[in-house]
Amino acid sequence: MKPFGKRVVMAVLCAATLTAPFFLSGCSMSELWQGTEQSRKEIAQRSEQDQVQLFNQYVKAVSRYNRMAVMFDYANTPTLNELKAGQHLTVFSAPNFKQLQKELEEAKQAGVPYDEMKEPLDKLLSKLNEITPVAEELDAYYKSKGYTTDNYAKEQQLGPKYVQLYEQFVPIYADFDNVMHKINTDRLQQRLQQLRDAGKKNAAAAQEVHLRLTAVLEKIDSEKQLDVNAINQELQSIGDVSNGITSPKYDSVKTSVNSTIGAIRTYMSSKQDNDYNRMIEAYNHYISNLNTTNMNELD
Repeated sequence: MKPFGKRVVMAVLCAATLTAPFFLSGCSMSELWQGTEQSRKEIAQRSEQDQVQLFNQYVKAVSRYNRMAVMFDYANTPTLNELKAGQHLTVFSAPNFKQLQKELEEAKQAGVPYDEMKEPLDKLLSKLNEITPVAEELDAYYKSKGYTTDNYAKEQQLGPKYVQLYEQFVPIYADFDNVMHKINTDRLQQRLQQLRDAGKKNAAAAQEVHLRLTAVLEKIDSEKQLDVNAINQELQSIGDVSNGITSPKYDSVKTSVNSTIGAIRTYMSSKQDNDYNRMIEAYNHYISNLNTTNMNELD
């Protein structure tokens, strides 16, 4: 079983404004700063939107990696364990480090929106720069059946190196992923209050469901002794909030919420790794549905 932070996808952030986006045009920055209070608010609003757009590039990169890691865990974990045990492989399976590296580098070129991301991002990219070519070389080696001609010489050379790099990668990735989750959660909590203040009942309820459901999964993953009754009561309450959302545009998300609640209860009952993976997959599917829902259209 892997820690929660390495397995789940994240909901993309929305800009805090509930109005149409503001675009700068036709006048200099100095003129704008000398303008009305409304002008200054609009500039700040635009700055926040830029930050959100940048951050969402990282959210999408991390979420894609996490989603695929869950999907192919059945192959990736045995590969790692067999290499650790010194067993010979004929097929190699690893997370898509290359895609993660590419997407994070592209996002970094566009900008790093929050200072607390910078150091863990640099450490992660540095480790990806080490592990990606090793994983690619091993993948090519097994696909070409090179082990049939060199008596597994390259496996003996690169296998231990891959295992070592992977074990170094895991905590480095977790650090970055945890920073991302913290930033995301903090911003979404702010967004929830803004929605409530604006009287957006359905959108606020949808945001509340997301935050509370995420908190349940974090609790399940971090606590050794679970209060199953308390969690079941919380799940019932979350389901009630979700079912109370009246907009038909939320119906698909509502179904995903119910599926996730069911998967959580199944895992709490069985404590089996397969049910853990199904729970995370159900949550990830819910977030994917949520990310395609326009919150501003729920009220």
